[in-house]
Amino acid sequence: EQVHKGLGEMQTLAQGVGDLKHLLTNVKTRGTFGEAQLGALLEHVFAPEQYAAQQITRPGTRNAVDFAIRLPGRGASDSGASEPVWLPIDAKFPNEDYERLLDAQQRADAVAVEAAAKALEARIRLEARGIAEKYVEPPHTTDFAILFLPTEGLYAEVLRRPGLMDVLQREHRITLAGPTT
Repeated sequence: EQVHKGLGEMQTLAQGVGDLKHLLTNVKTRGTFGEAQLGALLEHVFAPEQYAAQQITRPGTRNAVDFAIRLPGRGASDSGASEPVWLPIDAKFPNEDYERLLDAQQRADAVAVEAAAKALEARIRLEARGIAEKYVEPPHTTDFAILFLPTEGLYAEVLRRPGLMDVLQREHRITLAGPTT
């Protein structure tokens, strides 16, 4: 009876995992998931006045970064208060590329693993360039931004790519972060 009850609970759990996987196939939902996770992390670490959601960091544009941390500015505005310097943080969740890589690894297909890993790396480079172009504008912002990857597995996989972190920092001034960093 206990085994039967346990199997029922496992089926319910498997169905819930399937529902979550189906939910995350939608790009907009996945983006919202990454933003919500990042928002929850920032809320636990910072006071509300220390960061902002959907902040425009480049004057004269409409591009709003997911979150920005408010840092003290150098100069004073007309009102006498210093303008903040923003540290942009944008969440990205390239799940399709990551899922292709995991699938190839499970099949032990070395050629497909390398192709999927290169595609994931290319996607991360593209996202980093976009973040740098849209949200980094010294002296209104720091001279770098953070690309947040919302799952530890994805974060670890991106870090595993030889030299990728250095290239992102050197070419785009982007630092990677995951849920625990």
